[in-house]
Amino acid sequence: MAEEIVVPVETAPASARLTGAAAVWAALMAALWGTNPTALKLALRGLPPMGSAGLRFCIAAFGVWVVCRAMGVQAWPKRGEWPWLAAAGALFVVQIATFTLGVHWGTASHSIVLLHSYPFFVVVMAHFFIPGERTSWGRAAGLVAAFAGIVALFAGGWGAWQGTQLRGDSVQLLSAFLLGAQVVFLKHAVARIASNRLVLWQMVIGAAVFLLYSLAVEDLAGYRPGVISMLAVLYQGVIIGTFCFTVWTWLLRHHAASRLAIFGFVAPVVGVAISAVALGEPLTLGLLASTSLVAVGIVLANMR
Repeated sequence: MAEEIVVPVETAPASARLTGAAAVWAALMAALWGTNPTALKLALRGLPPMGSAGLRFCIAAFGVWVVCRAMGVQAWPKRGEWPWLAAAGALFVVQIATFTLGVHWGTASHSIVLLHSYPFFVVVMAHFFIPGERTSWGRAAGLVAAFAGIVALFAGGWGAWQGTQLRGDSVQLLSAFLLGAQVVFLKHAVARIASNRLVLWQMVIGAAVFLLYSLAVEDLAGYRPGVISMLAVLYQGVIIGTFCFTVWTWLLRHHAASRLAIFGFVAPVVGVAISAVALGEPLTLGLLASTSLVAVGIVLANMR
């Protein structure tokens, strides 16, 4: 398949309402991202934080390169793309580093909930920085309903914030802000750079930075991870790093960032359930109410 022609962000297509297929894909991506903190927690049982990030992005970079070859997308950047790729890579590295440390210091369930407060940041920033994405009352109501679902999910279950948990939650909230900024930035970037090439260089930059840091500071070469840790890294590299990032960036190219962001509220529901099963973390009784409120929020946010 020939590489798509990129167009300026002012004229890039962004459908007023998501198609049914796009909504399904967005929900699936969010659900898979909901499994990421649990997979990371399993990986960290045998690997250092930044080292695990470096390894999974090595796998992801190879996977995205294969996708580029299969689709006929030129992997090497064109003239004028390097500044955009450098900025995207830097933002990506800082966001992933804060996410990884948040999971390392905290719990998977807290991490997934806090990280997915990012739709609020997306909607606010998109209102000011993306032409044609001003926030409507319906979209705002959808955000409120979906966030109420997150509150219901953890009602009575937060407990006291202290020690490493407080540190992890604070860093994870920063990561949510950075993720929101990244979504808005990528909305502009994918109007100028082929989405698969953009994802590829994010992965390449991330892999290089995290591996070099881990080898120098964390003594990555001295670790001997078990089978579970390596399978978790492989899952993150192939499913999260290659599949999810590729599909999500393509969706951002064709649909409004603020409308896609609301599907991020699916991830906490999936993530808390998965962390309860795989890690034995507490599962609150608010899960059913949370799921319903998230569904209502998605419908409201995508109404005209």
